Amino acid sequence: LNIGPSILDVKSQGGCGSCYAFASVAVLESVYAIKTNSKNVTEFSPQQIVDCSNNGNSGCYGGLFQPTIEYFKEKGGKIATDASYPYVGRTDESCRKDGINEIDLGQIEYIDIPVGDEKQMAEVLINNGPIFIGLDADSELFMFYKSGVLKIDNCPNDREDMDHAMVIVGYGYDEELKLPYWILKNSWGVKWGESGYLRLIKDADNMCGIATMASYAKLT
Repeated sequence: LNIGPSILDVKSQGGCGSCYAFASVAVLESVYAIKTNSKNVTEFSPQQIVDCSNNGNSGCYGGLFQPTIEYFKEKGGKIATDASYPYVGRTDESCRKDGINEIDLGQIEYIDIPVGDEKQMAEVLINNGPIFIGLDADSELFMFYKSGVLKIDNCPNDREDMDHAMVIVGYGYDEELKLPYWILKNSWGVKWGESGYLRLIKDADNMCGIATMASYAKLT
């Protein structure tokens, strides 16, 4: 299952700790495009999440999928377009209300995947769309990843070790290496990894916590 047409180009979060906002936006862009059967995927605003979803999130100092989705539920499913609320990579904690174009996602809910259940993750990916995940990203092998299927010995997978959000957008099998892998979209720009993506070993006892805090969104 490779990267589908509902996945937009890799972005860069810069020096702001907004990986959760980029990962949330990538999930919502995709499931909305799938829901509406749209050929043209609308870019949503990570900056709106950074500035406005402060009930459980911390702007440029990190956040999670659940409070992000709760924020949009409280707003009646409305999310700003990136064009009308562009990313600036910082926050002064002033949430813009005027002059923005918002899309109605409809009814939205988030669902947590049971910890460690990579089989269910694959099923969700096929039947619903991309998945928000947390990862232990402290290893230099991760930070300076260039290509290939990443496998990190003794990589932590406890929830408290999860310090970076990414999105699972596909999976596959490397015939040369004889290894299954997940395809993850990062938010560190296209010069990192494989044009901004990572292939992480799949079905290897929850490598680096990929299945520790996996969640997805359903739109109705």
